[in-house]
Amino acid sequence: MPDHSAVLETATETGARAILAGPGGLSTFPDWFQEQQRSAWQQFEGLRMPVRKDSAWRFSSVDRLNLAPYVRPEPLTETQRADVLSMSRGLEQVSARLVFADDQLLHRETFSDKLRARGVIFQPLDRAMIEHPDLFRKYFMAQPATLGSAKFAALHQALVTSGTFLFVPRGVVIEEPIEIFHWLCGENSAVFPHLLLVTDELSQVTVVEHFRSLTSTAPGFACGVNDLNAGPGARVTYVCTQNWGERVRALQMNTTLVDHDASALDELQDRQEQAEQSATGVRRREQRRERQPWLSLQPAQDVLHVNVQR
Repeated sequence: MPDHSAVLETATETGARAILAGPGGLSTFPDWFQEQQRSAWQQFEGLRMPVRKDSAWRFSSVDRLNLAPYVRPEPLTETQRADVLSMSRGLEQVSARLVFADDQLLHRETFSDKLRARGVIFQPLDRAMIEHPDLFRKYFMAQPATLGSAKFAALHQALVTSGTFLFVPRGVVIEEPIEIFHWLCGENSAVFPHLLLVTDELSQVTVVEHFRSLTSTAPGFACGVNDLNAGPGARVTYVCTQNWGERVRALQMNTTLVDHDASALDELQDRQEQAEQSATGVRRREQRRERQPWLSLQPAQDVLHVNVQR
């Protein structure tokens, strides 16, 4: 006879891991961060889903974006870990590298002692929010979402558990690029990758971020956010490469804040097209900064890129 209790236990466990069950109580996070997540979840529940009649979504298949099947990932198997690590080499020479799979940090290559001595910070989010709380809280998702992405930005903030924090102090030039990998591995797994990049005055850095699926046919969901902050005279180059599986639904919300005499280049490369956005010479007045949000929706083979400058 079938073990109905085992089936019920499995169904209950899966339901508890469903992303629509809301944020879990992650005791390793600071209280203030957990409170932000609870508040973001309330905002997510209060906002309606976008529809194709909304101008930012008119070319997307948003009606196919059903969040019900997606769950928080389970721990990786040893085989999955080995496969991910063996394929997480994109550039021959890098200054530093992080590898995430199903929102779990698998590998970290740090900066040289010289760069660390000059104050460069390159950490996973969970460490940065504890060791550098003031700097982290000042910039983490500090800008309001636009372009119809508010609901998904709130979902991301409510459920994000991993990602990268990079701070480059005044005048520091990082010659070799920084490389970050995010992998989707489990079936119906949901990941919420985040990059928080802050460059101080006259600093320079290049970041290459890869988004990939371990299995080309496995369904999954990715809801990522990039916060790029270029201080006065800074030079930031950000390159995003996407190679998600054919059944992955992915949204990427990018915000770039550029101070006076600074420049930031955002480049997205995927299987279908390459989108490039740059901003130069944005002036500050009375401590206000202009905002350039960039929303990318990829439901299966369909890709939507919306670029707006305010």
